[in-house]
Amino acid sequence: MNRATQAGFTLIELLVTVTLLSFLALLLFGGLRFGVRAWEGAQAHGEGTDDLRIVQNLLRRTLEQAYPRYDASDPIHPVVDFRGHADWVTFLAPAPQSVGEGGRSRITIAVEREGGDMQLTIRGEPELAAAGEGAWSAPLLRNVAAVRFSYLGGGQWRSDWADSNTMPSLVRLHIEFRRGDRRVWPDLVVSPRIEADAGCVYDATTQHCQGRP
Repeated sequence: MNRATQAGFTLIELLVTVTLLSFLALLLFGGLRFGVRAWEGAQAHGEGTDDLRIVQNLLRRTLEQAYPRYDASDPIHPVVDFRGHADWVTFLAPAPQSVGEGGRSRITIAVEREGGDMQLTIRGEPELAAAGEGAWSAPLLRNVAAVRFSYLGGGQWRSDWADSNTMPSLVRLHIEFRRGDRRVWPDLVVSPRIEADAGCVYDATTQHCQGRP
């Protein structure tokens, strides 16, 4: 065999080399694509977690500042201006700073349905404004599967709170997302901090605020 033949490659060797290089390229490309997908999934999950944290902080601050104003329109049975149901709650509280409204607003947090979609929404209307004037609203969470408020009073959780002369001790918000949605909502449990109505006019005879039992 001459020197020229010894320095070259056979056809079989070239085919084997090309096959191995193609296989390695396929492995590298598959690994890269898997890594990109994993990174995108982790990033999306992180962004979703951040969004949930922001919403929870906003709801916590708003519910903590719920103002227990007494409605004494019926002096025999005065009630606190705080009402809640399984899928909504309404009360007086300072509007979120992002809204830019001063004073208290009538805040309503509720689940709204549009076709087959559900979303959690917050709405507000300034306490002293004319009906509808200065009203604002914003979506909090989209594409939710279930929303459930519950209220602790008298040592028991209940699905509604109305016509009571006290605030609930705790308000709990449970949210579920659709199957396949990687977002996880830890139950939000908030204790309203304001226990006394600053507008109370003390009655020395009854030793209660005027108009209250």
